[in-house]
Amino acid sequence: MTHTRRRFLHRLGLTAAALTVSRLTPAQAAAATTKKWPTGMSLDVTFTVATKASGRVKRPYVAVWIEDEAGNTVRNLTVWVQQSRMNPRWLSELRRWSRGNADLLTTVSSATRNPGTYAVAWDGKTDRGALATQGTYHVCVEAAREHGPYSLVREKITVGTAAFKKTLSADNDIEAASVALSKA
Repeated sequence: MTHTRRRFLHRLGLTAAALTVSRLTPAQAAAATTKKWPTGMSLDVTFTVATKASGRVKRPYVAVWIEDEAGNTVRNLTVWVQQSRMNPRWLSELRRWSRGNADLLTTVSSATRNPGTYAVAWDGKTDRGALATQGTYHVCVEAAREHGPYSLVREKITVGTAAFKKTLSADNDIEAASVALSKA
């Protein structure tokens, strides 16, 4: 009978060990397959805002940021808003950016810019300063004008080790947009 108990306890121990390993293995495998941002690479986002608008065109409010697959902000690249007597109320017209970054509204202080073509770069760091991983992200370019149209370009990209260029869609005041992953 001791032989049977010993065998039972041995099998119980093996089963417990197997369950423990099976629970840890997916997390360890995910950590092992997660690759850091490619060294020396940056993602350049180029966009054109409202050059063909007619009539009295006010300077646009613009936000450019990167989201993960779940729609969470990874990095805010730029936010343009004029901080004057009446203008901060129009910042909320950047609907998607405001929804995810409401806690940053009081820290935004740069002036808006005239319509034209601009570029910003993402060095692969998150807003907290940590290095992002390779993977799927969304590039977001949002623009709004006082008494003008609302525009949002949000497109999926995959960051790996290979350089690439991609033309993004246009939307109202965002007349053109593109991204390029290349050596910084």
